[in-house]
Amino acid sequence: MDSLSQIVLGASVQGTILGKYQGRKAYLYGAILGTLPDLDVLISYPDPISDMTYHRSFSHSLFVLSALGIVGAWLISRYHHWRDMPLPYSTRRLALAMTLVLTTHPILDSFTVYGTQLFWPLQDPLQITPISIASVFIIDPLYILPLLIAVIVGIIKGCKLAVFKAGLLVNCQRIAVWMLLLSSSYLLLGLGLKCHAQSQAKQTLAAAKVNTTRLKTMPVLPTILMWRTVAEDDQNRLIELRGSVLDSRLPEYRYLTQYDNAQTLRANIPAQSKPYAQRLDWFSGNWTGYRVQMLPAASTTSDATEQLVVDDLRMMAGDTAFFSFVLADKANTNAQWQAITPIDAPVIAVDNEPTLSRFELIQQGFARVFDESIVSGDGWKVVE
Repeated sequence: MDSLSQIVLGASVQGTILGKYQGRKAYLYGAILGTLPDLDVLISYPDPISDMTYHRSFSHSLFVLSALGIVGAWLISRYHHWRDMPLPYSTRRLALAMTLVLTTHPILDSFTVYGTQLFWPLQDPLQITPISIASVFIIDPLYILPLLIAVIVGIIKGCKLAVFKAGLLVNCQRIAVWMLLLSSSYLLLGLGLKCHAQSQAKQTLAAAKVNTTRLKTMPVLPTILMWRTVAEDDQNRLIELRGSVLDSRLPEYRYLTQYDNAQTLRANIPAQSKPYAQRLDWFSGNWTGYRVQMLPAASTTSDATEQLVVDDLRMMAGDTAFFSFVLADKANTNAQWQAITPIDAPVIAVDNEPTLSRFELIQQGFARVFDESIVSGDGWKVVE
């Protein structure tokens, strides 16, 4: 999830457990601690595939973070004892707070489609694909809002809310509890809507007489109303489906024809590029697509005119993948692919048509949420 989500989640968790004792400081400490796992982005790797696939690894491990929370609480407790400044709460309570603040960060991340290695270092050796529940978008204002309210109230009012004299909302700690329950309920709603969207996608494929071997459903906007499904048929062709939970009909679908030669391209990757391809295949659960991209003459000073590109199919807007990498290139159609250190794939305009920005694509997506009649070209079909 985005940094703001992790900040308010960590602050709310610590406010729930230690707000009674630490007051507004509990929200500040929780906010700082809640962002700690994402500091792995400061580690620089030599290529973008490594940057992507080593993010959310050791720093998001439940084993590592649990140990860090317990050891950190013990050290803080010993420090206060040494300074003859005993804590007003037990070391056990502090360890519980620190461990939950740290571990809820990767658990929340696992609800997105990106992939989180909750069980590092066992994940890679056991060939366990990073956890990718894919039931909430990486930025969701409706998830953030209740937690943000809890944090703002906690920081402003500290421990007590003078406006409330009795009842459930007598202090900020209880507000944090209720807001955590509300945001967690939203995550459960996302799981339910994902199951519904996946069922609708399967009905579309059955009506279109498409025999699929696997599929994956995920939200595509900062909302859980619009869903996208990627499927593979028994001939290794890739199909994309999209639909809103507000639709009165089944989702539309189209074949991703740019990946029709993906199996052949995958087999012809140079040996030096295969470790990168295998790493990305593992990270994405084999939801990758391989294609050839022609370079305009003015876009390069080298002899390369074609690029072998791999796309992460789980995160796309239109035909543009959010994570797209060049593994090899060659001078002409008859030449052999030459391995290169992976780079981010450039977006090439087709037939000089303007390329829509991600913001424009998201705008189009929002319009589609509320209007099922918007079925543009690009091969989209609606089953009868």
